[in-house]
Amino acid sequence: MNKSEKNILEPLGFDSKTEQAYRALIRLADAPAYRVAKESGIKRTTIYHVLENLVSQGLASAYTARGIRRYVAESPHKIKSLFEQKTILAERIIPLLLEETHKQGALFKLGFLEGKEALRGLSEEALEAKEKNILSIGSSRGLVAFLGGKYGYGKRRRERGIRTRALRLKGDEESTHSALTQIRFLPKTTELPGHILIFDNTVGVILFEGNGYGFVVRSKAFTRVMRSLFETLWQTAR
Repeated sequence: MNKSEKNILEPLGFDSKTEQAYRALIRLADAPAYRVAKESGIKRTTIYHVLENLVSQGLASAYTARGIRRYVAESPHKIKSLFEQKTILAERIIPLLLEETHKQGALFKLGFLEGKEALRGLSEEALEAKEKNILSIGSSRGLVAFLGGKYGYGKRRRERGIRTRALRLKGDEESTHSALTQIRFLPKTTELPGHILIFDNTVGVILFEGNGYGFVVRSKAFTRVMRSLFETLWQTAR
């Protein structure tokens, strides 16, 4: 190993001083701190901390002889062993962290959508509603036109027995399927360049702009807020 090859351990997460001290100790094999400082070019006031850090990582060992603390380099194979130990530790920690992720996700989860395929996927997800009930706000005609023509959404919804209440805009058609569909119209002055879907504990927002984008919020609390807003608008719509 050439001394001119600097920072070869940096990709493994070792800082330059730790690497310099370890490589110097490998060359010396067994030495007191002042010898390692001289060989590595690290100040003596700093070298003690660096060497003790190497000992704590298992890359060096220390002993005292004639009142002087000396350091011995461990085999470079120890580096592999060190990362194997960290891997085992990570495997134990990851499930604990995932539990925290799931707890947070259970309360609130936000996802962004981009492109008409992703937005179409949101409407398809609504067809899997466990509660068999979908609330929507916005122009159905505008939604179909923006996503690229009819694709049998309404028919498949009815075949699955999913009920819907829709707050639509001026220019939309009245429903001919009253058993599963209830429609009311927002005031003629309402401008809504998008569509909102509310189902289960999910709220999806589709925006009719550019190639299309939107977002999905999965949250019981947020969905309750949006359902309350829907009911308020429902009472004022005709």
